[in-house]
Amino acid sequence: MLTRPFILCFLVGSRLLAQDTLTIEPEKPKPKITFGVTTGSMSFADRRLQQGATGVVRYHFATSFSLAISPSFARVAFPTTLGGGSVSGLTDLPVDLAADHGFDVPWSPTPGLSLGASIPVGNERVGFGTGHVGTSVGLGLGLSPTDALSLHLGLGKSLNGFSLYSTLGASNAAWGDLEASYQLLDHVEATLGIDGDLASGDSIGPSRALALSIATNLAGPYTLTLSGGHGISGAAARWTVAVGFGTDFAGIQALGSSSPIERFLRSLGGGSNRGPGSSGHGRGP
Repeated sequence: MLTRPFILCFLVGSRLLAQDTLTIEPEKPKPKITFGVTTGSMSFADRRLQQGATGVVRYHFATSFSLAISPSFARVAFPTTLGGGSVSGLTDLPVDLAADHGFDVPWSPTPGLSLGASIPVGNERVGFGTGHVGTSVGLGLGLSPTDALSLHLGLGKSLNGFSLYSTLGASNAAWGDLEASYQLLDHVEATLGIDGDLASGDSIGPSRALALSIATNLAGPYTLTLSGGHGISGAAARWTVAVGFGTDFAGIQALGSSSPIERFLRSLGGGSNRGPGSSGHGRGP
């Protein structure tokens, strides 16, 4: 009499075990190439209006190493008080070499290093280029106190007047950014950060901005981001809004051009720290 229940339990248990085994899928390898595009506009205290679009293509040639290029197109419209009219064109082309490594210990510290260069393809006369190759170096540290909360600290310095697009002011001083990211829902993450010069020789003081970014995973590796920023000091843009889409929108631990706030604040083709109409400042990844 005990044989039938035993056989029945064995068959049912085996089928359930088989079902569990079938649901286990191997981890998908990360893509070698990721990409994204960001577009938006920003307004300045002197009533300039700047619009731009930036793309990024990143090649992951090793587990912790990547190389990215980020071409950008910008348009600046001037109010009548500044002579009116507008200028548009490509900015200097940034190239970003980044490396990071995570450690499997509490808070999962992820230090990183980035080296940047700018290829002088932008129009120097209107402030979209520097006319020479620039270089920079950046350091970053990502921490994850909990599964839902991540922190990022980044520091950088221009090595020779490096200039890239950003919403901040004209400066080649050292800069820093502090970001916090929280997983609101399964596919929604919010990032709040402050970015700007650590010090500045400008008479109006160092340029700094606050920013908020919401990232939503749509399908597979594709992510949509909505971002807004407000300049709180110096020559930073007073208001900035942008939308981004692609597969290269990495988490808060990422360094440089994959960091959510860094990506947003450099996404609209600011210009150089030389020439008229300049609105960007020297930055690296």
